[in-house]
Amino acid sequence: MRISPYLAALVISSGSALVAPCAEASPWTLPRGTVVFQGSFQYQTASREFFEQGPSRAFPLQGQYVGNTFTLGLRAGITDRLELEVALPIRTVSYTSDPVIVAARAAGSMESEGDFYRRNIINLSRTATGIGDLYLSARYRVALRPFAFAIGLRVKAPTGYVGPSGTFGDRPQTAGELAGNLGRYVSPENVRDDVTLGDGQLDVMPELLFGYAFRTRTFLRIDLGFNGRFGGAGQQVVGAVRVGQSIGNSLLLYAWSQAYLSVTDGRVIGVSVAAQDPELPASSYLGDRNLLLRELRLERDVVEVGLGVLVRINRDVELNLGYARGVWGRNVALSDSLFANLGVRAQIPGLQ
Repeated sequence: MRISPYLAALVISSGSALVAPCAEASPWTLPRGTVVFQGSFQYQTASREFFEQGPSRAFPLQGQYVGNTFTLGLRAGITDRLELEVALPIRTVSYTSDPVIVAARAAGSMESEGDFYRRNIINLSRTATGIGDLYLSARYRVALRPFAFAIGLRVKAPTGYVGPSGTFGDRPQTAGELAGNLGRYVSPENVRDDVTLGDGQLDVMPELLFGYAFRTRTFLRIDLGFNGRFGGAGQQVVGAVRVGQSIGNSLLLYAWSQAYLSVTDGRVIGVSVAAQDPELPASSYLGDRNLLLRELRLERDVVEVGLGVLVRINRDVELNLGYARGVWGRNVALSDSLFANLGVRAQIPGLQ
């Protein structure tokens, strides 16, 4: 019983194209005929979540979210100004928590306690594995001086996985309806939950990318965008700031902050069953005691900060390592992420 671990997973799928800011999308586009093959791994974990307001709170029933993402990507310089990128993640996301019984055993029932418990125990632990959202991007560099400036278009498309829903499916749509029919909806066979590989809908995001390189070998980058989300999802404004410092010829240290903020309401995808007091044990959930029913919408806010280091192994190979943490959000988990990205540069003969 908790809110939206799928939203924690979406921090990966929505942020992964920005998480490695020095090795991926940039206003400094690749030269014509240059390609970069990328392989990355990202590990994410969370045990706390943000609701609509207030500080983060623990997942009920000792819940824990874990996500692992392997991503294969390719960037290609089509001209000296135009760059294309594609990325496809393979993901495993899981949520584990203590089992719980909500139904009350009727007085005078002839059913044994063992049979009653086996029939009514609710296990919210779930795991999903498969191909996540496909990312396609195009960036066109407008200028290099006095600062680098590019315009971009990023598209995120689902790949056929099962999309998110409320704890017991997309019906009922209101907390009141669920509260009035606990016996009908709150049962083991109705558990659908929201562990999923993405939000199952199309995003189209135009963006502006600005960058400036100082003589001190420091760089500053600012991204601004609007994430147009289809399928009834809440629309978002997107922003990111990155700073970095080169040390020697093979080391770059950097830090960043990024935000995805909803500006419209998303559609209701079901009711999320959480807890009034998430610290209480499973025995405190009998009937509607300690239940917190929330109408779950396909929308979220997240603000994330991170640190990283990029190591140039040789002229054509770079290793990017980093850490990110969610610091504020709405309808999203408070997550910690580690990532490693290996990029290999090559030239296409005849296109230089």
